[in-house]
Amino acid sequence: MKRNNYRIQNYRTQNRLLFLASLLLVGLTTIGTLAQVTAQKPQPVKASTLVAVVSRADASEPQGNMDAVVLVENGKFRQPYPEYNEAAQRKFATQYFATGKRYHLTFGGGGVGSATIKGFDRGCNNIHATATVEDNGRVPAHLPMLAQSSDLYPKEPGSRRAPTDAERAAINLLVAQIYRSRGANRAVLRTVVTTNLTATDLDGDGKLELIGSYTAESKTKARKDLLLIAEPAGTGFKPALVKFQAYKLPPEGFDSAVDFVDQLDLDGDGVGEVFVQQHGFDAYGYAIYKRSRGIWRQIYTMTGDAC
Repeated sequence: MKRNNYRIQNYRTQNRLLFLASLLLVGLTTIGTLAQVTAQKPQPVKASTLVAVVSRADASEPQGNMDAVVLVENGKFRQPYPEYNEAAQRKFATQYFATGKRYHLTFGGGGVGSATIKGFDRGCNNIHATATVEDNGRVPAHLPMLAQSSDLYPKEPGSRRAPTDAERAAINLLVAQIYRSRGANRAVLRTVVTTNLTATDLDGDGKLELIGSYTAESKTKARKDLLLIAEPAGTGFKPALVKFQAYKLPPEGFDSAVDFVDQLDLDGDGVGEVFVQQHGFDAYGYAIYKRSRGIWRQIYTMTGDAC
């Protein structure tokens, strides 16, 4: 997510470098294992496919903004273009962000429509496209979608919805346990805010996992942020991924929270990869989490933009 220009610029530069470095770290705590895959596995991508994040600000407007996140080639992930290389970015854009190019939209792992490129422009250090979004009202305007340049991903509806009251109550108990286990007292627990909570079926077994993002902030600007993937366990849930971070907000107020974007099975193994967006110092980036041998790990990062 002026009084001394030299010091501020120095501070911004140092924090931006810290932010970019943090995207390369795989720091997470995992507990438990996930259910075995029973859904039919999609075929792995054989050609190069761009997967991008599409976001909108207004449901009444069909226009969306598109960030290139990852190129998928034979189940492998690679950067769409080198960062801080304007020539390489423009070469990429002429191929993937050409006016009129059509992308398939997915939400919750299934098809919801299409996006047609209108043009592209350069941000602070990355390129961004604009597109006309056609989702037939299936996706709330405040929620992002994933766009793919190939038609190899599922066209049938995905599995994603808001949690039920019972699911929300169960996950709140788990979140409180996690915060307490990391030293949060009652005063801190009273400040915990749910920034996003989504129910989605990651492995096609018909049982929906919950993915949530949470923040807690003290009067002294001490922050405790949580990204959680939880799987059903009896009448409640157990954690499958816990990414917890504690830090103090800088004077400018930029936080380092991590928010769920969406999920999609990129490599055809039957389990959806989880896309997240990480806030930073006047910057943001994307990361992808993958479940391997029952453990969720961060396997890929890409800077969205950094000013």
